[in-house]
Amino acid sequence: MRKFLFLLISLAITSYAGIEIDKVAQTGCKFLDVGFGARACGMGEAYTVVGHDADALFYNPSCIAEIDNDVDISGGVTYWIADIRHSYLSIVYNTGNFGSFGISVVSPNYGEILGTEIAPETEEGFKDTDTLGVSALCVGVAYAKEFTEKFTVGAQIKYVAQHLAETYSENLGGYKENEISTLSYDFGLLFYPGFKSFAFGMFVRNFSPRVKYEQIGFELPLTFSVGVGVDNLLDFFGSYPGMTLTVGAEMLHPRDWREEFNVGGEFGYNDMIFFRAGYKFRYSQEGLNFGVGLKSSGIKIDWSYSEFKLFDWINRFSVGFSF
Repeated sequence: MRKFLFLLISLAITSYAGIEIDKVAQTGCKFLDVGFGARACGMGEAYTVVGHDADALFYNPSCIAEIDNDVDISGGVTYWIADIRHSYLSIVYNTGNFGSFGISVVSPNYGEILGTEIAPETEEGFKDTDTLGVSALCVGVAYAKEFTEKFTVGAQIKYVAQHLAETYSENLGGYKENEISTLSYDFGLLFYPGFKSFAFGMFVRNFSPRVKYEQIGFELPLTFSVGVGVDNLLDFFGSYPGMTLTVGAEMLHPRDWREEFNVGGEFGYNDMIFFRAGYKFRYSQEGLNFGVGLKSSGIKIDWSYSEFKLFDWINRFSVGFSF
């Protein structure tokens, strides 16, 4: 456990020790960077520490050990830009003393993409072809264990695949499928220093080997995040029955962009109605986020709305069950 903690802290130091530069076009399978879960996204994805539900599989797998119920299920859809939809499903089973197990699935739908090919005989120099078959998939299996009341560790192994249609190859004398698949790994930890519900967390996402389609190789969008959070900030100021105020803040170090910052919060009333807001700093397009949620008898319904500056705002819907 100490070696694992030392490894993550060492990675944090080395990740932030260099001169800041703009890094672009260094990763692939960017659908893995899309936020999943309307609750998390309504809070600006400041979820590394405060996500104690099945959606934590996308933000810090160690948090699934904090789930109170035996089973927590969440699924939803993100209406992304360019008519792209991302669907997801996350399931967590809490065994108690033996830890928590989770399964996550992400499946983008890119809609109809019309292909083209070079055609010198035409005025435009190209002509349309059939619809391209573009698809992607990510399936993960996770495990988290609460070693003490203060320290929790979690990990997830994911199978990632992407298919970018087919192209004609003169060398092969036919069409070639452009597809890749690989394994990637997530690691996370959660630590409570003992100051009410204040917690500190770290998360490494999409650690993977290098893959390539043709000549140019790339890696998955590796991201390291460090965050702090409080499950109920109101506890620091007195007793407020029926009300909660969850807040989180985190710093992210992605492989292909400068450092980013997420802050967000959620106000809950009677564990039934929730209002959320958050902001994402230093992103190229994303910024303001807000959302609402309803919860009753183990059923959760959430919606969020996220700014995407040069495009339409992003809608997300999620439904969850716990028992």
